[in-house]
Formats: sequence, C-alpha cells, structure tokens
Amino acid sequence: MKNPGKYLLLLDPVDEILTLQETALSCFYGGEVLSQNHSSGIEELIRKKGHPEMIIADSKLAAILNHENIPYPIIATSLVPEEGLMDKFPGITAIVEKPISGSSFTYLVKSLTTIPHSEPTHVPVKISTLVRLGTGHFDLYLKLSETNYVKILHQGEPFSEADAKKLTDKKIYALYIRIEDSKNFISILEKGFGSSDGSLEEISFTIENLEAFEQIAKAMHWSPSIMASAQKSVGQAVKILSKNPNILAVLKKRLSNPSSEYSRHIGLLTYLVCAFSSSIGQVGESGQIKLALAALIHDVAVDDYYYENIKEWNKRAADPTDKSAETIKYRLHPFEASKLIRTLDSISPDVEQIVVQHHEEKYGSGFPRGLDSGRIGHLPALFIIVEDFVEFIDNGENIETSITDFITWGNAWYDTGHFKKIFQAFIENLKT
Repeated sequence: MKNPGKYLLLLDPVDEILTLQETALSCFYGGEVLSQNHSSGIEELIRKKGHPEMIIADSKLAAILNHENIPYPIIATSLVPEEGLMDKFPGITAIVEKPISGSSFTYLVKSLTTIPHSEPTHVPVKISTLVRLGTGHFDLYLKLSETNYVKILHQGEPFSEADAKKLTDKKIYALYIRIEDSKNFISILEKGFGSSDGSLEEISFTIENLEAFEQIAKAMHWSPSIMASAQKSVGQAVKILSKNPNILAVLKKRLSNPSSEYSRHIGLLTYLVCAFSSSIGQVGESGQIKLALAALIHDVAVDDYYYENIKEWNKRAADPTDKSAETIKYRLHPFEASKLIRTLDSISPDVEQIVVQHHEEKYGSGFPRGLDSGRIGHLPALFIIVEDFVEFIDNGENIETSITDFITWGNAWYDTGHFKKIFQAFIENLKT
C-alpha cells in the first residue's frame, strides 16, 4: 500500500527518461510518484500537496526552480556535466550524468528517502510507452484494486493506437507488468534510450531560453495550462524533426552553440509562438506544432554572421534597389529553408507557407515576394506578430516595458487582414 502523504517529483523533457525513472521507482518506493516534462505549475503543486521527499530533474529544469529555503534534496540529471551548476544553485544536492541506469537510480533514491519501501506485485507502465514499444514484451494487466489485477494482453501480442484509445477513452492511462518482469522491462527501456541518435532537445532548450520563456509567461499572465500546451507542442515538433536525419544534422550543427544569438532566438521564438497562439485560442494543437516546426526551420539558411546585425540585414533585404550579392542571398533565405522542408516526410504545406512568408509586411514592403496583408496567411501573420514581439523583448529595458511598448505599437500597426484579427484576440485575452 502506498503512503499517500509522501511523494517524489520527476522532471524531464524526454518522455522515455521519465518512463524509465517511474518504472524503477514503482518497484520499491512506498509513496506517490509524480512526473511532468515541464516546470509549469510546480509551485502550485507543492502548495497543495506539501513538499516532496525529493525532486529529480533534468538540469535545465532544475536550474529554473525556486531554490529559496528548499528543505528537500534536488538531484539534477544531465547528458553533459555542467560545471558550476551547484555553485549557482545551492539547492541542488547532486548532479548525475544521464542516462543513469535503473539500478544506479534505485540506489540513489533509496539512499536519500526515508519512507519505508513497498513490495508491490505489479508495476505501472504508461499507455503512451506501450504504444511506442508496439509489441508487448510481457503480459499486461489491468488494475481492478490494490490486490486484484486481470491479464488483458499476452506477451508478444501487438499493442496499437486503437487499443490505447479504447483505454484512454475510459480514463485508463496505465497498464501493469508483474514485478518479476520489471528488471527486464527497465533493461529494454535503457537499451532504447541508449540506441537513440539524439534529438534537438538538449541543444535548443537551454537554461536561458527556459528562464526567459517563464519570465515572459509570468509577465503575460499565461496560465500553467497555456505553458504546458506550448511545451507539449514544441516537444512534438522536436520529435518530428528528430526523425528526419538530414534536417536533424543541420539543426544540431546550427544550434550547437547555445549562447549564440541564433540559438537564443530560435529557442525563445519556438516557445513563444506556441504559447502566444494557445493564449488567443485561435490555433489548436496541430497549428501550434506547425508554428513550432516553422520556428525551428525558418532561419536555417541564415549564416551566423548575419545575426550579428540582423536588423540591418532585414532593412537591406526589404530594399528592392539593393542588389548586392550578400543582400540577395539573405533576401532569399526563406526560399532556401522552404526547399529543405520539401525534402521532409509528413510535413504540412502550412509549415512551408509560414517559412516563406515570415518576412512579409502588411503594405507589401517585406520580402522575398512583397506580399501585402491580403495575401499573407493566418499562421504566417501570427508568426510575424510573435517575431515582432520577440524583437521588442530583445530591445526593451525590461519585459514589462517591452510588453507595454509592443501593445502600443501593435494597436497602430496591426490594422489589416489576419494581423488585425489576431492582435485583437491577443488584446481581448489580456483583458480577461
């Protein structure tokens, strides 16, 4: 029986890592195990449930927690050891390199928690994990009570999206494996994580981007649900691009320096374009994913040296009389990025439209096509507004002043086409 008064909190942007940690903990931990792949709502959770026994968090998420007067250990996990993290954030007890094995993880938690260990007969596994695995490696059970489990899937039988939907429609989000199968199951998860050729997550989601995003979200009064929706959409976009080896290699190279202007702009814009669209209620999850994909790709053909004076290059590219080779190259970068999109599998044409139109302006004074507001699509217009917003944030004295200036400017500038509808929805949302 689990102790309802005790719990651990797991934070990691990678679902597979959370699943491995949850499974390992469920084999012995006598309290509740809570997990999420973002930092939104943590303070509210702690207010409601009290302090956890421990937080185990990816280093980027651990760094943005409130470290004041923390009476419990925080274990930071990191793919690459981060020097100085413990000096910068004294609340962090230790830093452990990922991927940490199930046995090492178990030893770590047992050594730092005080709750008596449990001896379960079955261990939960999320439905989403079972779908990713496809074929059942073990017998799967449905939990009817603390002591009653019924087998619903035999080892070797497939587990499909349709099977998952039938269960989740009934609000069943986990099935169970026998405790004696747990070690082999954890081994399968470890091998799956170890064989991964990487994704963009550890590169594009820097501490600075997360901190800036959360500061802006707080100033905008965005709810935890808006932030969670945005981060989920960004995660989905990253997964989609990570399945395309060509663009994965290109973007990993471009984003390899997290302190560069390019990396900072791409990371922050990717978060904000999803949160902004979620806040106005005009774009669903699929639209947010398209916007996130466009944010990650849109400037892939822009060399780093352009970013040293990006405002000047935008001005030069919008001047049709400037026919220098460097200006023409910059002016055509949306087309170059769109060529890359066409090589990718299962990418919506809407993403290409956003990328091609992201430098257009309402009076036809943008580039590369000089489209006016009547010819700029809804998603591209939203993308343009958010990129303007990021520019105000970059150039302002502080976030609050930047937001005020952006609203004042936007009320006068966004007065036609989709721009007007989107900005009006944004203003209306701020009033509520």
